[in-house]
Amino acid sequence: MITETQTRYLTVAETAKLVRQALAKHFPDTKFSVRSKSYSGGASIDISWTDGERAKVVEAVVKGFEGRSFDGMNDLATCQDSWLLPNGEADLAYRPESYGGSIPGFVSDAPHPDAEMVHFGANYVFCNRHITNFEEREQRAAAHIRQYCRCEGEPPADRFGNQWVDSLARQMVWDFDTNETLEQTFERIVLNR
Repeated sequence: MITETQTRYLTVAETAKLVRQALAKHFPDTKFSVRSKSYSGGASIDISWTDGERAKVVEAVVKGFEGRSFDGMNDLATCQDSWLLPNGEADLAYRPESYGGSIPGFVSDAPHPDAEMVHFGANYVFCNRHITNFEEREQRAAAHIRQYCRCEGEPPADRFGNQWVDSLARQMVWDFDTNETLEQTFERIVLNR
């Protein structure tokens, strides 16, 4: 098991600097705002950007910089340690099993000979993607769904399958990829292709 003496503790500001570097490396064409804040009982990093990359893609890069995991089943936060790799990326190194086992424990060996065991100063990293012309995009997405799907009910209270059309349209807007057409986003989100 990993001991405390092996772990270097990073402040939330040091963690935010690593997050900025990872974002610049992975998404050089997207402008991100990275803000760290400390509060009673912890600290967090808020990342925001407009359009650009999908939130899921950004989260895959930055969530490794969190110093805690959260078990929603038991409303319990648990500290975790990570490997800081020479390329600036982070991999989970150690997390104890949560109470009741809702989140399994995890221990890993160093993935690289020069990896360093660290505890990140930000408890959590939050991603907030903003969308330009949200309402206009939502209307176009809803019209596309209504045109190509057999919907039940009358707009705006119509459904496709077991979901409301307006909810599906919002999902299309929030999760569109800048390299996708409206049709491709529709197929990925609404038709699950």
